Amino acid sequence: MLGPFYVPGAQRMPLGASISKDGKGEPMLVAGRVLDRAGRPIADATLDVWQAAPTGFYDTQDPQQPAFNLRGVFATGADGRYRFTTVKPSSYPIPDDGPVGEMLKGAGRHPYRPAHIHFIVTAPGFRPIVTHLFMAGDRYLDSDAVFGVKESLVVTPSRIDDAERARAVGVTTPFWEIAFDFVLAVRATERPCRAPVASRRGFP
Repeated sequence: MLGPFYVPGAQRMPLGASISKDGKGEPMLVAGRVLDRAGRPIADATLDVWQAAPTGFYDTQDPQQPAFNLRGVFATGADGRYRFTTVKPSSYPIPDDGPVGEMLKGAGRHPYRPAHIHFIVTAPGFRPIVTHLFMAGDRYLDSDAVFGVKESLVVTPSRIDDAERARAVGVTTPFWEIAFDFVLAVRATERPCRAPVASRRGFP
């Protein structure tokens, strides 16, 4: 699910950099690997990430946020690993002041999405994936307004109070940490079209 709040052109950042431009919110470290289906690391895979602020608004909705706040693009190292810092996301309501709102009300559903971070993960020769990670314990996990939650995409943030580790990753204590490995499938090779074989009657 790409969603309506994706914006191309986010800044490419070094591993470990923060996508939070205003520093508002509880710091969070996000790390993991990009692997192929055999478990081998994929170097130079690209992760395009974005999320809403703790207020529940994306930068494109909120003039108080800096442009491209909570957006960034990262490349994995030779070991397939990625990491960046951000702030802990929160649940938020989707815009419900039009036909979508009427539909939700008619179905007796609320407009809320559980807290999540979006990812587009790509690598040459592999099929891209567009997905998001959801925070365990969110009250809306079982009733996501857009039915985007899968159990395999739910991660449990760990609270870290280690000041030395916080300094090492460039955040303050306490901070949150999540880990997740993305697995990419090899892109199928396109087969060339075969010319039709004429029959004895001259028809293909």
